[in-house]
Amino acid sequence: MLSKQIIRSFLTRNRNFHKTIKSKVLSPGFSLEKEWTGRHVALGKLGLGGDYEWISAVQKKFIGGGYASAVDVDAAVCVAEQKDQVDDVIELLYKLRHSVKAAEKLESSEYALVRLLLKYQPETILTLANDPINYGVFLNQHLACIVIDHFIKSSNIQSAARIVTWMIQQEELENELLNVLGLYVCAKWAELPVDQQTLELGGVEEEEDVNDDDIRTFKFPYLKNDSFDEHFDLTNPNHLIGKSLMWLSRDTSSLNKDLKSSLNALGAVLFEKLAEAESTISTSLPSVKHLVAERLKAEEGEEQSEDVKKILEKIGETQKSEEGQKLSDMVLEHFKTIQAAEEEKLCSEQVKLYSAWNERRQILVKSQAQKVLLRVRQDEIRAELKQLDEQEEQMSFFKNRLQWEKRAAENTQIDEESKERHKKRESAV
Repeated sequence: MLSKQIIRSFLTRNRNFHKTIKSKVLSPGFSLEKEWTGRHVALGKLGLGGDYEWISAVQKKFIGGGYASAVDVDAAVCVAEQKDQVDDVIELLYKLRHSVKAAEKLESSEYALVRLLLKYQPETILTLANDPINYGVFLNQHLACIVIDHFIKSSNIQSAARIVTWMIQQEELENELLNVLGLYVCAKWAELPVDQQTLELGGVEEEEDVNDDDIRTFKFPYLKNDSFDEHFDLTNPNHLIGKSLMWLSRDTSSLNKDLKSSLNALGAVLFEKLAEAESTISTSLPSVKHLVAERLKAEEGEEQSEDVKKILEKIGETQKSEEGQKLSDMVLEHFKTIQAAEEEKLCSEQVKLYSAWNERRQILVKSQAQKVLLRVRQDEIRAELKQLDEQEEQMSFFKNRLQWEKRAAENTQIDEESKERHKKRESAV
């Protein structure tokens, strides 16, 4: 029978493990829940009515080939709070993306949608990431941090890593907090067992039956040859994570030299840029050397290239005992040193954006209402002008009576002459 001390020790370790995988990296106030909820006060000033009623009204605008304005859709997405409204607002953004108003889509629309998805359908965010052409949804720096942190809390490192690679493909590299958080996630992903190092990149859609008459062909002479851009064309998870590590380590200014070069070396190996990895691997941290050696030695069954052999020679016989502190833990420690200042800075910027979005929405709604009033007035003026033309014609009839009588006499004479010519032809026959 197990002693009480052993059982207590096991329960303590299990409790700590659960706490580890469920803990967030960002501070609780970073999500700005209270500030984001304040948007309803601004939306209430627009007189939209109920949230369900307004969403339904915007949906009706898309019926029969019509379309709603970007601010109509924005208000519908921002006002939505319930689970059964998720699919409706996704459809609205999809339809807006495929309408003539696509370029006018507001940044607050995509921000509101992703925050709604985080509450009810977080997996759908990956669908948006894998299909930006059809949905046109992109994350800003504050929202990207929230989404990544959400997946970290749920121990879904693969989904968190997919968000990081998405941001890298959009070249969002200006924010230090997001950069270091991305490095942490990529390091955690690289430390996963090989069979778990996956990314959700979306499946290949089945081809639909399309009428040949509906297909429109466009010729682009400058795209004659197939090309691989090593960016948007990347589909290999290792390459995506590797490139993310290389770019993030390059653009993160707060990293020390050893950590920066180590992250870059690991990224270069994952991205199969072995020549670049070889130049920095010898000075890399023990944990990185261990990760690289494990990955490259796994290929011993295959014929190794000269670059791989050179890297392994520089690493030497890296033993398990020499692995040292995990790379992800070192990045997390660095993250904690910059977290408070960087979070405050990013949150301050986001709160200003909330205010700017509300003001912009108010201006657009007023402008839209003015345009409707102008169109109504324009129709009224046209109707009045038509009525005036009719009145003028009636009033000028007697004034121009002689002219009308002369025209009538001329028409009568022409008609009589035509009849005479017709009679002569018949008598001649």
